[in-house]
Amino acid sequence: MSAIGRNDPCPCGSGKKYKRCCLQKEAPAPGAWTAGERDSALARLMRFARRAELDGDRAAAELTFWGKRLERLTPAEAREAMDFEQSRFGFHEWLVFDCPLHGGGTIVERFLAREGGGLRSGERRYLERMRLSHLRPYEIQAVRLDEGLELLDLWANKRVRVRERLATRQLVEWDVLAARVILGPDGEPILDGSPYLYPTSAKEPILRVLRRLSRSLRGKLPRRDEATFFKSIGMAFHDLWLELVARRPMPTSVTAEGDEVVLCRAVFDVCDRSALEAALANHPELEREDDGSYAWLADSADEVGFRRGFGMFVLEKGRVVLETMSRQRAERGRALLEGAAGPAVAYRATSHESVQRALERRPARRARPDDEVPPEAAAEIVQAFHEGHYRGWLDEPLPALAGRTPREAVGPQVRAPQGDRAPQGHGESLGPRASRGPPCLRLRLDVGGAWAGAARLRMAPAVTCPVRGRWEAGGQA
Repeated sequence: MSAIGRNDPCPCGSGKKYKRCCLQKEAPAPGAWTAGERDSALARLMRFARRAELDGDRAAAELTFWGKRLERLTPAEAREAMDFEQSRFGFHEWLVFDCPLHGGGTIVERFLAREGGGLRSGERRYLERMRLSHLRPYEIQAVRLDEGLELLDLWANKRVRVRERLATRQLVEWDVLAARVILGPDGEPILDGSPYLYPTSAKEPILRVLRRLSRSLRGKLPRRDEATFFKSIGMAFHDLWLELVARRPMPTSVTAEGDEVVLCRAVFDVCDRSALEAALANHPELEREDDGSYAWLADSADEVGFRRGFGMFVLEKGRVVLETMSRQRAERGRALLEGAAGPAVAYRATSHESVQRALERRPARRARPDDEVPPEAAAEIVQAFHEGHYRGWLDEPLPALAGRTPREAVGPQVRAPQGDRAPQGHGESLGPRASRGPPCLRLRLDVGGAWAGAARLRMAPAVTCPVRGRWEAGGQA
């Protein structure tokens, strides 16, 4: 990677040329600080920020950072939002580097003024670099594995290359993030701090919010001073992360008939078990499973011989339970059973539960120390799995395709993916999140250090639906 030219845009995002910005601000020479000096500088800065004399400023900062956002949440939701690792890191980073104090300046500036003389040269240089930094929105343009990233500054519409290793195994092309870019110890741009990672679809919503904030602050900030603008609205990136990532509403799932997915259980008392079993066994839409339950299937198969499943009738002691995935199916299943079994059953009640509620009541899995996998090892494992899966899935026989592979089912026009690219139309390189699932709740960088001391967040496990047996094709319930 080439060094930054004097006339190139400064990587700090100020909008100025490098020679008129960070080059004039004690730009550090190669080897300006070590990883140990960086971590010790942050540790000393955080201890300074906890001093009693700053209690009032910290309280005011918390009010500014969270504002009225917590008023829209229940107490449990507010505690969850404040306990997110990203929220804790994001607040403290914004507090020390961006938040203005009552007496002027920021915590890092006050710390450097009072105790800078006692810092090692590398510690001071690192904090000076971070003092000038701010969060900005970027889009990943290219990923060079274990080397770095090519970013597009979404606000200034300029490209910048950063040196980074660990994040290249977590990010893919077109990802969106808010991050601090500073000149590293070797004079090359690097990512530092605690970035916010967003889904690809968040780019336009983020830019709309930033434009609205820019218009509202017009005339209140120095003209063309982008650094001051982004420092003043730094908490907005956290708000957007909460809205678009951490507390993003569950997607609306529908069945093949277009009905909302709701987990339903219709319960019937059994009045004549032998008559009920005979009725179930003779019904053309029901198929007996090995455990004695009956799968409720479509009356006819599709072109490849697959019969869609609608639910399951489970025989229990003294009752039969219909488990299905929509209110409409529950009503249809009730009519089917009452029509087939007649007086052999007596309807009692139907319970309904949303997928969100099922997720919330699912007991949390407690992490054990043995479960922890180093981020680098986890990234390599996930990447190897995705690469193997996406290279081989076209040639795996599927029961839903009558034992044929997807390639055989669609004919010779589908070719194997070339190189490291997915089939045409997917538009993404094979990578750690090639399946395009939701972004992780916290991005890991090479410079983890003092920001990475908290326990890792675990994503909520997927809910297990009570409907057993047959499932429908095409990703629908």
